[in-house]
Amino acid sequence: MTTRLQARLENLYGLERRKDKLGLEGTRALLAALGDPHRRFRSIHVAGTNGKGSVCAIVERVLREAGHRTGLYTSPHLVDFRERIRVGGRWVENEWLDATLDRIERLPEGKDRTFFEVATALGFLYFAEREIDLAVVEVGLGGRLDSTNVLTPELGIISAIGLDHTEILGDTIEVIAAEKAGIVKPGVPVVCEDSDPRALGAIVAAARACGAPVVPMRAAWRAPVEVATNGAASARRSPLEMFAAGEARSAAEGIAWTVSHDAWGRLDLRCPLRGRHQVKNLKLALTALGLWARNDPAVDAGAVQRGIAAARWPGRLEPCASEPRLWWDGAHNVAGMSALVQAWTDDLGLEAPGAIVLALSRDKDVPWMLDGIAHHFPHARVVATRTANARALDPEVIRAAAIAQGLAADAVAELPRAVESALSSSGSSPVLLTGSLFAVGEAMQAFGGAPEAQQ
Repeated sequence: MTTRLQARLENLYGLERRKDKLGLEGTRALLAALGDPHRRFRSIHVAGTNGKGSVCAIVERVLREAGHRTGLYTSPHLVDFRERIRVGGRWVENEWLDATLDRIERLPEGKDRTFFEVATALGFLYFAEREIDLAVVEVGLGGRLDSTNVLTPELGIISAIGLDHTEILGDTIEVIAAEKAGIVKPGVPVVCEDSDPRALGAIVAAARACGAPVVPMRAAWRAPVEVATNGAASARRSPLEMFAAGEARSAAEGIAWTVSHDAWGRLDLRCPLRGRHQVKNLKLALTALGLWARNDPAVDAGAVQRGIAAARWPGRLEPCASEPRLWWDGAHNVAGMSALVQAWTDDLGLEAPGAIVLALSRDKDVPWMLDGIAHHFPHARVVATRTANARALDPEVIRAAAIAQGLAADAVAELPRAVESALSSSGSSPVLLTGSLFAVGEAMQAFGGAPEAQQ
């Protein structure tokens, strides 16, 4: 991205997280002034607390393999704003962004708009002008009042619900789930992750209120299927039993799962995403794709297998290519941290990290985030640091909280120096960088591994 364009976008950052700025009026007005581009393509709308980006990446890649001209709108970005807006896997062009920002700034409806309102308008206008036929759109924050909720999608998906952004969305699972369920539209089916009955109850209630069919992930997988592990067929058991038994394998190479599916028959699935939490996301994506395939025969077994194998979602539990001892993951809430430490220990079988570089935002539950680290990696040295983001927490606060948990801890303000300190002190043991996607992005800029403009 050019320096000038980066500066223009940075001028917009920050306002979208203010509770008093949430709402759809500004987005609707701006889109109307641009010709209502969001009405010129079909869409699948994806909300949730954890896993929604992974689900988007899988669903979009399968639909692309099925021959659709796809758009993908996600947030946040890791390194480059253009990661948020993609057509056919390719980022939006600098020149188009620059010219369109000029256009928006000249509009009366473009005045005093938040960053996310402008970003959403940019994404939807780009999709319309590039004549996509189907967009996969990730909610930015919440659902009901999120700028993306101007869409009338053909399918909704809600991933796992957890406590995050409680200062904006509410402080219980039920209240947060109701906010996420604000994407549900009359008559539009919604597929939801259903492991938490509190969240499921709120989603079902919202769907009933507007006459939308609900497809819980569990219900879609009740029929017994056959799974082969290392060439040996298992007994016929439900997928839930097989997940519990570990027959959908998650290792350092990713997920391997051979399953017979009602819609596609035998599937040999290989997914590069890592961790049992990604197995759940894969299962949710397959549930949604199976429902979609009822009216779209191009989404066949071949497209599913190819798309899942090609799916990429950088910054999530992956090693740095230039320094294989360094791993990073954007876990930024309690549920994400729990999934990370479980996957590291139980799924990937990695040696315990010698050091953990931790950067957090001010709105995070620091003691609970550190509790999982202290329980699973009690001998790891915590190197507290911060990102350049305005919401970054002071590293000294993180260090003090880590010491209170019985962990050895230091504070290094500059993130690249914090990573170098962790690598130099950990010997041959791996180093884990986590706590913030912004931190992962800054580490990618310093050490390599940034997302590519075509994927």
